[in-house]
Order: sequence, then C-alpha cells, then structure tokens
Amino acid sequence: MKKAFFSILGGLVLGLILSFILFDYQSSWTSHLNRAGVDQVVNEMDFDFVFNSSLLVIGISILIFLIWSFIDKKKDEKFLKDYKNSKKENN
Repeated sequence: MKKAFFSILGGLVLGLILSFILFDYQSSWTSHLNRAGVDQVVNEMDFDFVFNSSLLVIGISILIFLIWSFIDKKKDEKFLKDYKNSKKENN
C-alpha cells in the first residue's frame, strides 16, 4: 500500500513538472466571436497537454513502482543469502 501510494505521488509530482518543462503548454483561453450581430464566448482548453501529461504521470508512476519492487526483491535475496551463509558458518 505504501509503495503504491508513494509511486503515484512521485509520478504525479515528477510527471507534472516534466510535462510543463517538455510539452508546449498553451493555457486555456477565451475568445469572443461576433457572428451576424450575436456575441459568442468560446472557452478552450489544451486537451493535448492534459492527455500527454496524464500518460506521462501514469508511466512515471509505473516506472517508480517497478524500480522499487526490483530493489525490494534484491534486498530480500541478499538477506536470504546472508542468512544462509551465516547459518552454515555457525554449524
């Protein structure tokens, strides 16, 4: 649980920072159109940025989780190896 939470949190922080640095962010904007004497307000959002940022956040979260799992596995293997070696030495 702790590993998943911190992986998501780390992915969110790193992903958002990298997306603002790497992707061409265009803020949402409002334009007023006048067509045939009728005023229209058009609000737009940069959906490409939001989509790409969410993919980056998910990817970084998965990467952090996999690296953390690999390190935990290696620590467990080293612990078992050291434990077996110390058990052999005592006998």
